[in-house]
Amino acid sequence: MTPAEQTATIEGLEARLATRKAQLADLATMGAVITAILEIDAVLSVTMDMALRLVDGEVGLILIEENGELQPKISWGVSGDFVKSLLYEDGLDLSTYCFEKRETIVLSDLDIVSSDGIVLNSVIACPIQTRDRCLGVMIIINKSSGGRHTSEDREGLGMLLNFVAVAVENAGLIKDKLAQQKVAQEMAIARQVQETILPQDIDDMLGVEIGAVYFPAREVGGDFYEILKLDDRRFMTVIGDVSNKGVPAALVMSACSGIIKTVLASDPKIGVSKLAETVNNLMAEQIIKEREMFVTLFFCRFDLEAQELTYCNAGHIPGLLWGRERGRIEELTEGGPILGQFAGIQYQQGEHPLAPGDRLFLFTDGLTEAMDEEGQLFGRERAEQVFSSE
Repeated sequence: MTPAEQTATIEGLEARLATRKAQLADLATMGAVITAILEIDAVLSVTMDMALRLVDGEVGLILIEENGELQPKISWGVSGDFVKSLLYEDGLDLSTYCFEKRETIVLSDLDIVSSDGIVLNSVIACPIQTRDRCLGVMIIINKSSGGRHTSEDREGLGMLLNFVAVAVENAGLIKDKLAQQKVAQEMAIARQVQETILPQDIDDMLGVEIGAVYFPAREVGGDFYEILKLDDRRFMTVIGDVSNKGVPAALVMSACSGIIKTVLASDPKIGVSKLAETVNNLMAEQIIKEREMFVTLFFCRFDLEAQELTYCNAGHIPGLLWGRERGRIEELTEGGPILGQFAGIQYQQGEHPLAPGDRLFLFTDGLTEAMDEEGQLFGRERAEQVFSSE
């Protein structure tokens, strides 16, 4: 090699080294930008732009795994269907093979023309992966300047996607965390609403012992109860359940409680069946707008002077009445369907005489569906056994 040739070689190596150094600096900057983005779609969009510029790509596509399938997320100039049509090995298309094998694939001199007129000369497929799992695949098709994808392209793209994998995982974790915080906030609001509605103190009624207990399970539900004094010898109890959880159930529960109190305040002598009809009409026409949400209620009116109980069961679990003189439990079933779905429904009223020592037990399905450590339901039969024991 002549001195001139040696000089040219050295200068060429120095130029390549300078180019590589600049490329690594660019990659570091790109990585810093990508990992600072907290939203997945933005991460992928920025990545697509950077990757095409990095390897002089013509068009590209990013696919991310969701529920076991690769789904196109960012597509610049090429469709997911076209990429999926590129069969490779083991009966797999190129993107699926790259994803499952976690291998970077570089293909050149293909000279393929699709039915849509897309000319395919070269492809580079690179997995987006962390140490633990593969998140997706990036596909770059052709070079804008022609020619083949180089080893530098392969290495540079791999380094860029290392940053992307971290950013995608971080964005996913942040998204999950925000979702959890939103649920927690909604549950806190629902709990506050419920605590506001549930009676804090139960007024003593002459000749009657009243007890109530509420234990929320994993989630704040739509269970509620009311004990409403009408006068010194008459009072009403209401127990109910909204068919949902969280804030929506709490708001419907609040509205239902407010309607009951308002109706009773305007007409303290209203019958329980008429009260059920009024609540149903107002809930169906003005409150509940979704077909999957409804309310079950059990209304009881006690007249201690007349020693009589009147009740209406609106789609709720029947109340249990223990008659001390009769020595048996009776189910209180008279009433009608659930409330809040169809206006204009007529409800029936049940009546029962009261005697000293009689007991009434009202509850929601949270009691009968409670499970022990072995997954056994508490059940209605056990509830009746506990209630009937002296």
